[in-house]
Amino acid sequence: MIRLYFTILCCLLSPLVYGGPFVHFLNPITKQANRIDFGTKSYQTLIDKKHWVETGAITIDSFSISEIRKESEFKTIATNIPNQFILFLECTNQVFSLDLNTKTIARLDRTYFRGDNCGSYSFIRKGQYYQVGGYGFWKTNNHITYFDPQIKEWEGVSVSGDVPTAIYRGYTAYLPEQDKLITISNFSNDISQNFGSLDLMNDIFEFSFSTRTWRKVGQISHPYLKEVFSKLPIDSRVRVLYTGKYFVLFPLGSKGHVTIIFVDPRDLRIYEYEDINMELSRFPFFSMTVEKPNIFLNNEWVLGTKYSNDMHLANESKLVNLHEIAKKATFIGYLTDKPWYQSNWFYAVLALVFIGSLYALLRKYTRKSEPSKPDVLTITPQIGSHFDEIQRQLLTHFYHHSTQEGLDVVQVNEILGINQLGPDTQRFRRSLAIKELNSKLALLTGEKNAIIRVSSPLDKRQKRYQLHDHIKAFVKKELSL
Repeated sequence: MIRLYFTILCCLLSPLVYGGPFVHFLNPITKQANRIDFGTKSYQTLIDKKHWVETGAITIDSFSISEIRKESEFKTIATNIPNQFILFLECTNQVFSLDLNTKTIARLDRTYFRGDNCGSYSFIRKGQYYQVGGYGFWKTNNHITYFDPQIKEWEGVSVSGDVPTAIYRGYTAYLPEQDKLITISNFSNDISQNFGSLDLMNDIFEFSFSTRTWRKVGQISHPYLKEVFSKLPIDSRVRVLYTGKYFVLFPLGSKGHVTIIFVDPRDLRIYEYEDINMELSRFPFFSMTVEKPNIFLNNEWVLGTKYSNDMHLANESKLVNLHEIAKKATFIGYLTDKPWYQSNWFYAVLALVFIGSLYALLRKYTRKSEPSKPDVLTITPQIGSHFDEIQRQLLTHFYHHSTQEGLDVVQVNEILGINQLGPDTQRFRRSLAIKELNSKLALLTGEKNAIIRVSSPLDKRQKRYQLHDHIKAFVKKELSL
């Protein structure tokens, strides 16, 4: 009888003893949270936001399971074939195929080498498996490797150009339509340099597979995003959320509601969504652990599950389409400053010059006057035609207050119509407006600092904006003041 009880007890406890490691993923077809239990060799579905229920057995070949430890972690990528996935075993070069149609897992590689790619970014390019960067052997790396199915081993990609120092715990994405990689805000660490310090690099790099060349795009210069990236601890970057269209960030702050930042890696535009109505207040955006996840990802779809021990709060499960949220977000600028020759106002000037030249040519060849007395076409610019209405107002006030120590921050905000916005947004938009106006004035007058920022003589902490003496005459003539 004792033996019978002991056998029953072992059967009840076996999932706890032998369960794991697990592969968690969001099924792109059913939009359900699923996991593979290597210990019990079972396929499971999350029910009631808390209980994992076995929905079938999984066949795992002996070679696949021979070197998998209980604490192993996996990354899952859905292929273009329905119900087929690629599993990457973290910190190794082991790669597996998962077929939910046949309920089988097979190991694809025969590699022995491992240990230098912890936290690497894995992706599929033209049907081939790649990984870039990572950490191992006491240092970060910048390697790009690919899996060769012929030899069942990983090979390196030889590159050139402005190669980033390291690619680790940053925001990296493969852009298939451009056949490029882009990586933003990475950490660098080498135990043999600077006493092993962990350094955050606010650089933006892209890699072209066609030329196998790295290029530095620039640095993160947007003040708000620069602060957001600096405050995101390295542990919160274990699972970087990329929807295929946007990087998604959740800034650490105290606004009292959820704020979501969307960064488009293709044009580096930044969008901000503020959940004023508290629709996502209980969504577990900050619970993206690998071991016991409360959030499951697949491209733009995110399933958040929250189990509550409080009897007054019900368990929650919410499926969110991040692309739909991004449609409601507000554009707040670019991740890095664009060169002046790529700015909108420069293109506008080029368009005006082109139209003026075309008009002059048409007048020249269609005039009815005698050829010996050609008409001279003179294009006289309209007063203030280089500036929009807000910029003309700013310049007018700057000019009239030039003898009164310029304008203070509050006056500039009122002219720009941003005095009702939050302090961070005011500072960003004010800086953007002054920078754009300075760029135009520099092009027209040659003075790089046409609008200068000085301290108030009454309080050095207060800042004021003044018009440079060198361009007062230009402004007076341009605006007919």
